Amino acid sequence: MIILIQMSTLKETLGSQSENNTSIVSINGLDIKYALTSIQNDTIPKYVELSDSQIKEALTELPGWTIFNGKLHKTFMFKDFSTLFEFMYEVADSSQKLNHHPNMTSTWNTFTIDYDTWSLGHVISNLDVKAAGNVERLYREHNYNDLSK
Repeated sequence: MIILIQMSTLKETLGSQSENNTSIVSINGLDIKYALTSIQNDTIPKYVELSDSQIKEALTELPGWTIFNGKLHKTFMFKDFSTLFEFMYEVADSSQKLNHHPNMTSTWNTFTIDYDTWSLGHVISNLDVKAAGNVERLYREHNYNDLSK
């Protein structure tokens, strides 16, 4: 699989003039896989099952997240598929660093994510809440919620 990414750079030229140079970079899917596995945190995370009251409290800090089929769940909307894919890559990168991976599905502009901890018997753990918080932070920091971009 080959993914093409367009990057623009601004170069200063003589005086106050500037030009916009665009280049196409080809990235092989295996390169992305290698990049993700090379940054994986080697520490073993500590999973702790959360009580119903702890989950309810955590949801107050996670806008739009719900419990669906026993999992921490949210659906995000994007202006187009390429923006959705960019966000999915950031979630994958964040998941590798945390060494805790969600179930993700997508359509053209809709991204659904679910967290539970399979090693504790598919319950919601402290790491699920932390990972969901990371996803929320990424979504806000990159203004993905601004569909007009």
